[in-house]
Amino acid sequence: METNDNIYDTSKLSFEGDFDEQVQEIMQYVRLTKHEVENLQILLDDIHKTFNEVWPGCTVNGFGSIVSGLGIKTSDIDCYVQLPSWLSPPNASFVMKARNILRRRHWIFQKLFAITNAKVPIVKFYHAPTERCCDLNFSSFAGVRNSQLISYLLEIDNRILYLSILIKYWSKVHKLTGVNLMPNYCLTMMVIFYLQQKNILPSIIHLQQNVDEHIVDNWNTAFCEDNHVNNNEETLYQLLGGFFEYYNTFKYSKYIICPFMGKPVEREFFLKVDTVPAEFSLYKINVEKDSQCKPIRLDTVLCVQDPFEHNRNCAVAVHPKLAQHIMSHFNRATDIYNSNNEENFLQTLLLGTDNYPANKNKPKKPAIFNGIKKQYKVNQNLRQNIKCITKNIFQGKNKRNYR
Repeated sequence: METNDNIYDTSKLSFEGDFDEQVQEIMQYVRLTKHEVENLQILLDDIHKTFNEVWPGCTVNGFGSIVSGLGIKTSDIDCYVQLPSWLSPPNASFVMKARNILRRRHWIFQKLFAITNAKVPIVKFYHAPTERCCDLNFSSFAGVRNSQLISYLLEIDNRILYLSILIKYWSKVHKLTGVNLMPNYCLTMMVIFYLQQKNILPSIIHLQQNVDEHIVDNWNTAFCEDNHVNNNEETLYQLLGGFFEYYNTFKYSKYIICPFMGKPVEREFFLKVDTVPAEFSLYKINVEKDSQCKPIRLDTVLCVQDPFEHNRNCAVAVHPKLAQHIMSHFNRATDIYNSNNEENFLQTLLLGTDNYPANKNKPKKPAIFNGIKKQYKVNQNLRQNIKCITKNIFQGKNKRNYR
């Protein structure tokens, strides 16, 4: 049987017709079919049936890219199992018990693996009937709320879904997102933030006005489905090229990518709790009063703040070498956008780097690294960390693991 990884082989695409026709071809090539999406209910039903026999009253909630609408043929599915109230709150060892319960139906749930030492412990498995991998957690509803937010935002403008999938596909073709790379969720937040700059999407703080709080894990995940009106008339082609241009020149060393505010927020504001902007009142409360709630990580090249969980930097996995690789691709994509017409743009953009025309100059060292030594003068530990990172980047010494 043909593996889904073949969707990253762009040689199978014809790239015929105008830009919009090429987009439609790509969508048919990479997106899940209606039948594949409907089949996912089989997976949810199998999970529910298996656990409900042991824990009557539990419910299963799917979340992640497949549920939000951003799923492609290689996407896994995430599930949150809400346990009945009579059961004690799950701990890390709970996932071991869950794994053993799933193992009883070995013809359905295969390649079972429990990860107990993660912030949110999970059980990973392969669901044979749907040929889909799944991550299962029992302790955090946050992922469900994040997916509900993304799903709502995708529906605001008919350009957003296609733009998001094109950028996701581009990142997969060039091996920028995935396991041990930039998380897909992080890239999605960057797309949302970019569209906020274009006034196509509202800020999350705007969506939380005049609506009751919905607290999950001590964070407000409420949002209203506001009738956001925008006057942006750019084409999908212009928005795609603009995405690369925006992040090719973004001042990462100075600003946090902040979908909550819908605008860049200076990193230095988060060096101390008392300098955090007033809009982040819940952040101040959680960091000051909850010993388990740590301040947001700022010692990373990229800082992408979660729209709900404000102490979460979604880009912590993006180590300096990977960041430089990503920025080089932003630079390359910007060059392609500025030197090609609409008909040639997608094909050139999705070429593998090995096939990039030899007469093109190599991507310049991204501006992100210029002046990075000047960051965080207020904080000695962060300054030393950035100094070490910068030294290794410019000297090409990338052997150290910064994750």
